Amino acid sequence: MKSRSCLRRITAVILAAALITVLSPAETEAGPGAMGVKGTWTPTPVEGVLSYVTTDGKFLADGYTADGYYVNKNGFWMGAYNILGAMVPARNSWLTAADVGDFEMLIPIMKSAQKKLTNDLHGWRVISVFSSHMTLSSVVSTEKERTKTTRLSIYKNPDFNGYTIEVRTPLAGDEKEMTDDAGEWSSMALYDYQVLRLWMYCISRSGDKVAQAIYSSWMDNNANGLRVGEWVTVGDTLVKYVPSNGAGLYEIRAVF
Repeated sequence: MKSRSCLRRITAVILAAALITVLSPAETEAGPGAMGVKGTWTPTPVEGVLSYVTTDGKFLADGYTADGYYVNKNGFWMGAYNILGAMVPARNSWLTAADVGDFEMLIPIMKSAQKKLTNDLHGWRVISVFSSHMTLSSVVSTEKERTKTTRLSIYKNPDFNGYTIEVRTPLAGDEKEMTDDAGEWSSMALYDYQVLRLWMYCISRSGDKVAQAIYSSWMDNNANGLRVGEWVTVGDTLVKYVPSNGAGLYEIRAVF
């Protein structure tokens, strides 16, 4: 049993290293499954940030390149996103439930984010990683007991090779409203939203689009028009809202 456990850990480390090691798109070629606009990568004055010039000489914005990467609405691409102190490599394909295999491959990224949560929130929020799902829990400790309450969850859903996200917490979205007290609602809601962003960037090429759509459906004006029981396209992701008792339940899968 010990040797099997050791092998699983070694495998997780190797997979994590493969995830974090990302070639510059200038060094990649479009694979057979890649979909997007043909063009050329070009540097910008900002280190680590590139733009993409299409064959007709225009800068691509809010679109996908021939090698599968997403260029944001400002026309910029970054090799990695710093979310809660964790560096998440930019993806050039959607990470399906079958592709992720075991969520343990994401442990190094989640550990980095947990350090930030622990430092800023003094143990009020804890990320847990299991083979089939990840959770974000609030933690209340007394002299007698330690109580964990699940606030966010993401589960592999083999029914459609995607994921189910369960939201049981306020999300601050783009408000960025902060207070001096880490226990205030606005501060917790902001951190909870950052964890949602982190998870979405581990899966999607346009993680902010997906996280914002879920936030808007759960907390705001449902700007993306998510509907009960219907798939709605958000970036490279299809999102469906599922009725649930007291929670926001969202199913996500790849568009292509």
